[in-house]
Amino acid sequence: MKFVRLLGLYVIAAVLPLVAVDWSELPLPAGPDSDTPSLARSQDGNVYVSWTTTEDDQHALWISRFDRESKGWQTAVRIAHGLNWFINWADNATITTGLRGRVAAVWYAHNADAGYHAVVSTSADHGQTWSSPRPLSTESDRTEFVSFVPLLNGSWLAVWLDNRARESSGSMQLRSRIIGSAEPDTLVDNRVCDCCPISTLVLPNGSVLAAYRDRSDSEVRDIAYQSFSRGNWSEAIAPVQDNWVIEGCPVNGASLSRRNGHVATAWFTGANNTSQVMTARSHNLGRSWNLVARLDDPEHPAKGSANSTVLRDGSQWVSWIEEGGTMALRALARDGGLSRINRMPGKSGGKPSMVVLTNNSNEAAQLLVARVETDGVKTRIASIPSETTTTLDDCSCDAEARGHAVQGKIVKVLRGRSALLVAHEEVPGVMMAMTMSFQVDPRVLDLVKTDQTIVARMERRDDGKWWLFSIQIQNLAN
Repeated sequence: MKFVRLLGLYVIAAVLPLVAVDWSELPLPAGPDSDTPSLARSQDGNVYVSWTTTEDDQHALWISRFDRESKGWQTAVRIAHGLNWFINWADNATITTGLRGRVAAVWYAHNADAGYHAVVSTSADHGQTWSSPRPLSTESDRTEFVSFVPLLNGSWLAVWLDNRARESSGSMQLRSRIIGSAEPDTLVDNRVCDCCPISTLVLPNGSVLAAYRDRSDSEVRDIAYQSFSRGNWSEAIAPVQDNWVIEGCPVNGASLSRRNGHVATAWFTGANNTSQVMTARSHNLGRSWNLVARLDDPEHPAKGSANSTVLRDGSQWVSWIEEGGTMALRALARDGGLSRINRMPGKSGGKPSMVVLTNNSNEAAQLLVARVETDGVKTRIASIPSETTTTLDDCSCDAEARGHAVQGKIVKVLRGRSALLVAHEEVPGVMMAMTMSFQVDPRVLDLVKTDQTIVARMERRDDGKWWLFSIQIQNLAN
């Protein structure tokens, strides 16, 4: 059994049977000197991997895209190369994806005097050609740990740790800017932890959620959250306060992920002198958190480097590194149950990266992991059993690209109208919480009943009515 913190109360969560994960290698066109892997998956399903190489004093950043037809990596493309790069296992080069083939890359170069700064390049054709590299900021040459996120208007938002005020205030800052904008850099937080990675996530309503490690005057270094909407930043609620007091930087940030309206976060903490990997979930885009759980095994101490991803059945899969370099993987089911821990064969170096590779309703889901092994960067697939929860009316479409995520409880099945009366939660930016009827595919009517909680997509169609589609039942026991 594990203890789970639910709405401020501690309850017992069942440990589910071991979910047998099948590990297999996906051959990557990277050599034995490859390092610092980064994976990225766009909302339209494209998956990319990047890595760096070093030969003599020359450094290079490479990228490859997963080919869905051949089920393998395409020929690698060199994004950029040069001298005097800063290559580091923690603050490493990364890629981020947008829609319609847009990709952004960031890496780091030494300054003439001391320190290093971020360099940015973008691509509009799936990484085949790249813009001329340019510094992230024209105001600061101390830009570190950059996280990119694609905005719905096609631009890129960058969030980073900025060291420009170190000499005057002694503090690292959190700053941001829209790439290509003439506006000055924006100060988000005036005092943050020195060297913990940042995670950013674009939400269905177009806002952005950012997770980073804060730093108080009394050296409490917990994960904090900020929300970016319509050009402004505001503090967002954290799922829990760890109250981890530590004099130095733990080099461990949080990992944000989502599937439709399910938002998840995972992070490492050493509060109370106990190494822990924690996770939390939200069903209202991070406005509140309704589940906080500990995932690690106390008998195998965790080092951190948590990665989080959410599958279409609502389950959350989190990976982390244990002492000795073993990568652990565990699922938190939608109802709060925990799977037993799976461990990837072999040891990991540096900071692994993980994304969803495939997640169809009729076959096993596949997670993709990139990590440094003894002979360079490798990518491996974790195949997990098919979902226990299926979509009642699978539209055979990219549901995430349509409509809005919604969660609610069925009040009544309106058979004569092919509709469901649903008491649903607020859909931020679209609709307040209310009870209303939705049109549904007629085949859904015999598969549902009152008092069942559902998650779905909703959209207004040409007939002027609101429809529910891609419906999943959460409380199957009812």
